This record gives sequence, C-alpha cells and structure tokens, in this order.
Amino acid sequence: MIIRKTKIKNLETQFKYLKEGTKILISVANIARFDNLIKIGFTEKLDIDEQVLPAIGSGLGKYSAITKFNSEGSYIKRPDLGEETIYYERLCKWREWRGRGKTVEVEGIRTFSRKRTCRKPISPPSIELRIVEKEGHKIIIAAKKFSYKKDDELLKHTINLFLELFKECEILHEDLSGLIDLKNPNRVNWEMLPKGEMPWEKLKEHLNPVLEQTKKTKRVADEARLKHILSYKPVTTFCGTAGFNGYVAFVFKEFTILESLIYGNAIYVFDKNWLEFSKLTKKEILDENLYIKRIIHNDSWKKSEKAI
Repeated sequence: MIIRKTKIKNLETQFKYLKEGTKILISVANIARFDNLIKIGFTEKLDIDEQVLPAIGSGLGKYSAITKFNSEGSYIKRPDLGEETIYYERLCKWREWRGRGKTVEVEGIRTFSRKRTCRKPISPPSIELRIVEKEGHKIIIAAKKFSYKKDDELLKHTINLFLELFKECEILHEDLSGLIDLKNPNRVNWEMLPKGEMPWEKLKEHLNPVLEQTKKTKRVADEARLKHILSYKPVTTFCGTAGFNGYVAFVFKEFTILESLIYGNAIYVFDKNWLEFSKLTKKEILDENLYIKRIIHNDSWKKSEKAI
C-alpha cells in the first residue's frame, strides 16, 4: 500500500480495511531516486543499519513543519500559569562615560531577560529513519514499529514525516520483520572530532553552517560560550549531524556537557559516559530528566560548579 499525498488528516480514511492491532512498518523503496538522502543526514555510503533523526527542512518539498516538530517539538501557551522569565545573550554596543565630557563606544556580550506567557513543552516525537535490506535492495523504514490503531497520533505523524521527506510512503506488514534487526542501529547522528586539544578554529568549521544562520549578535554570544567551555580542554568533542545539527557535546572525564545553538537557552550536564549517552534519542536526552544539571544562559552561568 503506497500513500502519495502532501499530508494526511486522519488514519481511518487511509486504512479502511486494515484491522486494528495489525503490525505495520512505514517505508520507502528504490531509495536511489531520492536526491535528499545526504541532506536528511545519511552518509554517502548509505550503509545498511545507518539510522538518523531527519534534519529540519530536508524534505523534497518547500515545507519543514513536520521535520521541525519531529526534531524540536513544540509548546502550548498556558496563560493560566501566569508568566515566566527567559534569558538570552547578545552582542551589544554602547557608549561609556570616560570623564571630562568624553564618551567612547564599547561592545560586549550582555544578558537580557523578558517575561512571556508560561509555556508547556510538547516533546519531539524523535522518529528516526533506518536503512535496511529487503530482497537484496536497500529501503528506508521508520525505526519504530506500529500496531495499527485509528487514533494513533504518532503513526499519523510518522506517515506525514515520510510524505514531507519523500512525497510518498509505503505501508509494510510485519512479514518483513524477519529480515531486519532494530536492536543495534549504526546511528550517524553524531560526528566525533579528533581527540586531544581542539582549537576553536577547527570546531568552528564544523559549526559554521549553523552559526551562519543566526544573527550576528546571537552568533557572537554563542561563540563566546563555546570558546569558554572549550578552554577547559574536553577529552573528546562531538558535533551533531542530521536532526542534531547545532548540538555540541563536550566530553570530560567525569561528565558530559551538551550545548545547543538552536534549541532552548540552557546548557545540560550529564553524568553518563558518552557511549551510553550517544545511543539515546533527542527526546530521551532532553525530556526524561536524565541530566544532573540544567544551567540557564544568564549572567552567572560561568560560576556554576557543574558547568566546567
């Protein structure tokens, strides 16, 4: 069964004759015809068992709402909870008084805050794609199996994710399950940079595609924060790829620091070793309280004893 639409609004219309409880997989075949596989996050080799979180905006069409929600999640406003304070850093210029009627222009990074209506986060679905083999040919499947229910919002999201990425998807029965193993994916969501001291210029090369998308004032603040963490000489540094673009993991002997240039306004500190940590999805990393500390980007973030 192949679905070719821009988006589906409900499952019952698509699966009129499918019995609830039927085990299914979402897939696309003949993957060589798609020219956005590298953009999604797969490597040029397209090896069997590569598994990635699709990059935002990597679909064949002009829209990116589904990949964005899949990767970053969303929120709903909760005016009943009042207001919350958020903090952000920017590069600023101002004039300072130097006496005798003279002022000079200076620049630096300042922290600002503002009030906004409280928000309740909606966790990202974090549906990953995986390359598997079927009858001697490579296909792409959603790394999650489904037991069909007509009101399954995650199944509907997964189908719409495929439609945004490939403009089609094929529904497979579980009779394919004997040919694939979903237990040990070769995830390529992270790239390990060379071990040893990492100069800022080298790290910046990997982050430029993300840094260049932001305004200069935010970019300078982000760079300063990363340089400060890097100055403590982590053992290993990882850069996110695919849907993890903009994430940097600094691995120290006792903990790992996760910094995002795009999502949120905080640094996350984990006590798990990286091999364990890198097997998790973004949903597990950010939304299941696995971190030991969350450090807001305010004026005192450098003073936190867990920040370095």
